[in-house]
Amino acid sequence: MMRAPYLRHACCRARTISAAVGHSMNCRFMSSARAVLLCGIVALLGTSDWISESEIASRVKASSATRSSLASEATVPAVDGPVSKTRTGELADAAPMVMPEADSGSYAGRIEGTLRDTLVRASVPVDIQEQISRIFAHRLDLAAPAQKGDTYQLLYARADTTTERKRLTAVELRSRGNVYQAVWFVAPGHTDGDYYAFDGQRLAAKPFTMPVDHVRVSSPFGYRIHPVKGKHLMHTGVDFAAPKGASVVAAGSGTVRFVGFRGGYGKIVVLSHPRGYTTHYAHLSAFARDLRVGAQVTEGQPLGAVGSTGTATGPHLHFEVREHDQPIDPLTLTSRTGASPLTTSQRVAFDSTTGALREKLAALPVDTPALRMALNAEGTSNPAAKRNGSLV
Repeated sequence: MMRAPYLRHACCRARTISAAVGHSMNCRFMSSARAVLLCGIVALLGTSDWISESEIASRVKASSATRSSLASEATVPAVDGPVSKTRTGELADAAPMVMPEADSGSYAGRIEGTLRDTLVRASVPVDIQEQISRIFAHRLDLAAPAQKGDTYQLLYARADTTTERKRLTAVELRSRGNVYQAVWFVAPGHTDGDYYAFDGQRLAAKPFTMPVDHVRVSSPFGYRIHPVKGKHLMHTGVDFAAPKGASVVAAGSGTVRFVGFRGGYGKIVVLSHPRGYTTHYAHLSAFARDLRVGAQVTEGQPLGAVGSTGTATGPHLHFEVREHDQPIDPLTLTSRTGASPLTTSQRVAFDSTTGALREKLAALPVDTPALRMALNAEGTSNPAAKRNGSLV
């Protein structure tokens, strides 16, 4: 049984310690009585006469601070929500946790509204949206209303280890009855890559392709002495000398705006393209069968045949490109020569590298997988068959 003087001495020391600890202990234990009781126990069980009250108080404060710190660290702020609270107060200044972005990813689904709006709603990275627009510029209108069955499938990866910029690695789009495909490939021995069609043909860097297999440019764009009228007049297109009957094809995918006869142009076809472009094919001798206003045409699809109708001195194709009805030199927007084909070893590397990407792309789920399979078959159909159209 403890003696009364010792108890009185312990209680006195407990009050002294409690006063020294002060506000932090009262907050921790909600009342001064509880703080005094704790300090009394400390004084009775773990202290001796030669340990001062100030030293005990400092140890209690340190213990309280350590526990408070641990309590604060145990609560992690939510990434996208409000910061969590603890008993010691709100962590207003805590930095939110941010998960690093993945190095690669994929998106797939149906196109609803427009392709541009669909990609935005799907949170497709802005880098990827811009690349899609650039790759298919003047061939694909991202703002065109979608049709039933339109789909998109794409893969992307980080461009390199030194940047967070993303690169589109493979894509297949179905838009308004047309199929658009591209895959990124770096040929062996090269440091820079390029986009290719699935059949290994490099995609043209310019918006339009050559509409005719011509012999030469017989008359360039710009002012000239008209060969028939003999006047100094503006030549709003380029004349390609070619044999009569040579096939004339669409320089880019678009919509037929006009098919018929116009004064000096003779038999002419006019196509509308995205971003305000139109292409004009004049002096034709015949039109492709079933060509009508409003019809959708694809790049390379036959439009007619070279002739000399209208004001012409001989068989040739008069080819114009206009932007918002303003003539532009077609040779600045047209690939005059085809891209160099891949060599045999490069083609082997292409098939090996891109084959896996194409398999992953085809495996991406969309609402109409059967339609996707049909599109793959269509995309690999014989392009020569499309060019062999009948003329009227």
